[in-house]
Amino acid sequence: MRSPMSKTFAFVGNLNRNALPGEGKGISVFHFNDRTGDLTLASEYLPIDNPGYLAIDEKRKRLYAAVEIPAWNENMAVAFDIDPATGALSYINMQPTLGNTTCHIGFDQSGELIFASNYTVAELGARPGNAVAAFSIRTDGGLDPAFAAAIHEGKNAILPTDKRQHGHCAVVSPDNRYVFVCDLGLDRIMAYNLPAKGEGLALAATPFTQLPDGAGPRHMTFHPNGKIAYVINELNCTVSVLHYNSESAEFTISQTLPTLPDDFSDTNTCAEIAVSPDGRFLYGSNRGHNSIVSYAIAETGAISLIGWTPSQGVGPRNFVIDPSGRFMLVANQKGGGIAIFKRDIETGTLEDTGKRIALQSPMRIVFGTFG
Repeated sequence: MRSPMSKTFAFVGNLNRNALPGEGKGISVFHFNDRTGDLTLASEYLPIDNPGYLAIDEKRKRLYAAVEIPAWNENMAVAFDIDPATGALSYINMQPTLGNTTCHIGFDQSGELIFASNYTVAELGARPGNAVAAFSIRTDGGLDPAFAAAIHEGKNAILPTDKRQHGHCAVVSPDNRYVFVCDLGLDRIMAYNLPAKGEGLALAATPFTQLPDGAGPRHMTFHPNGKIAYVINELNCTVSVLHYNSESAEFTISQTLPTLPDDFSDTNTCAEIAVSPDGRFLYGSNRGHNSIVSYAIAETGAISLIGWTPSQGVGPRNFVIDPSGRFMLVANQKGGGIAIFKRDIETGTLEDTGKRIALQSPMRIVFGTFG
């Protein structure tokens, strides 16, 4: 049970290097009021380049950031301590991610390992060129050098500019047996056995799940029951329902629904996906339509459309539901900053509060509650 003296902070990664429409402020830390939805700036951590994705370990009071700079052949994963009283960050260390354009980092279920995903927009053949890398976490929260990495190979992707791997997220299964890596370039969800420290990344019994050509699987998330997963496909603007076989690491696609209205014909790409804490609702973001799409989740895991809510900005790259479940914060990367919505816990619907946080290029929001 939450203590009445506890404090909730929202940590926001912002592009601050060659970013449009303007340069952000590194990592912004806000105090969050879960009664009103208000955000109050608490501190900023400025000496970091393009912290595009954040992951938090509340229990150990640590934050991890992915440095995302396409011009570098190798990007970085950065570790911080969190002051639980103020939310302020203090630097621990950083390690190369062994790949380019690091766009996601995530933990295993024990919180002892971190996996970094690299989108790879460097020149073909540029080294090291890995799609995913694995790190162990030191006792002080710092990162050891990557102990395993993998380059994805497979059929060419259906992309207009380049045809190769584009790792976009690494998600560890709820049973902590496998690492699943969504590769937008190969239209595959790659499956690896969860490595122990010092081991390589070995493909699982079912090495990958193939999505339709041109789907572009970007992010995936598991249902709280651990038996169903959902993937949002960036390029063909759909969400797929996946049934998980924990013995073989196999996913079976049981349903795919569009993220867009039938009458929308302009350019759109999808970004984030999330299940509500109670497992009853699923949300995804549309960049172009600039909306959050909402679905109801049946007991079988099947989804049905609820509707669309304007993101109140341009390019909603990320959104997050607050710990109480009553609010959703949407990070509009290309204009509009952070928009704050009320979320009806019973119906799953969203209502704009009219509250905004004026950040130039917010990329990722995570919550942490301490005390």
